[in-house]
Amino acid sequence: MAEQGGRHFPSLNWRPPQGAAILLTVGLVIGLAAGYAAGYRQAPRNTSPPTASPGSASSASAALATGTAVPYAGVPALTQATGTCSAQSGRELQLGVQVTNGSAAQIRLGRVHTVLPLGGLRAISQQWAPCGAIGVGQAPASLGPGDSTWLSVTFQVLVGCPGPLPVQFTVDYSSAGEPASVNLPGFPDLGQVPYTGCTGG
Repeated sequence: MAEQGGRHFPSLNWRPPQGAAILLTVGLVIGLAAGYAAGYRQAPRNTSPPTASPGSASSASAALATGTAVPYAGVPALTQATGTCSAQSGRELQLGVQVTNGSAAQIRLGRVHTVLPLGGLRAISQQWAPCGAIGVGQAPASLGPGDSTWLSVTFQVLVGCPGPLPVQFTVDYSSAGEPASVNLPGFPDLGQVPYTGCTGG
């Protein structure tokens, strides 16, 4: 304490009580935190919302519908089942697969196109029936939800043993009036298909 004219004045090194300093510090920290949180919650004006709007969802669906297959929950309407068949007659080999309508709507079946990545075969006829069936060639008018049918193609074998050759199918169909096509795996190779003159045939 300093004295001047009989009066007492506090010295210049006076400090506030410790409790007041703590309260001041806590208040400052709370104020800064509140300001940061308010700024963080305010989204920038040029960002888009995290979820797609109804308009953009319909646009995405339209884009998918114009692809090579009409999707149902991400899966083409027509899929290949596990069944396969084969039949040999001289140098001709008939190969078939079972297909299933995996959608919730009827589909109309169209033409079958063969895909022969390594050649060695030549398609000469096709039918919507299992291997060996006679007198059935037209595709069924429609295939209902969950229904299955067979397609088979007869090939002329151009090589001594067709064992290593892959055979795939592309099938045209329509659903809800929209044309589409789907690539089916067919046979990865003909190693498991019996053929006279081949190992295991």
